[in-house]
Amino acid sequence: MGAALAGCGFLLPSRTDSLNDPVEEIEHVTSSEMETSGAGTMRTSLRGDIHFDVGQDQLLEALDPVWREVTEYIFEKDEGFESRIVLVTAHGADGSTVEPRELLDSEVAEQFGSLAFGYFFEHYGLV
Repeated sequence: MGAALAGCGFLLPSRTDSLNDPVEEIEHVTSSEMETSGAGTMRTSLRGDIHFDVGQDQLLEALDPVWREVTEYIFEKDEGFESRIVLVTAHGADGSTVEPRELLDSEVAEQFGSLAFGYFFEHYGLV
């Protein structure tokens, strides 16, 4: 019952230490505060922020290996179920920000609205 409620967002969001701790060990990451949440719906999400010690010119390049780790974690956690929504922002040391969607081809990256992990599963060859 608890797992069902957690998936629906009726329980409080959970800190995802088993994801944040390894992410913080990756080069250029200064902190990671991501958590899973259902936001009161059947759709679940991964939300939060990842902070880097690089500026805008290197931020997307620094995000790529980090996001691969995140994607592999979510792939295993969700057993390949690809509809978890991505609500994560990467922050550079100079105040710049990028979203993981910018790692994808421009057609997908420019889509308006929520983006599900399925695109990243495909991008990193997990499907």
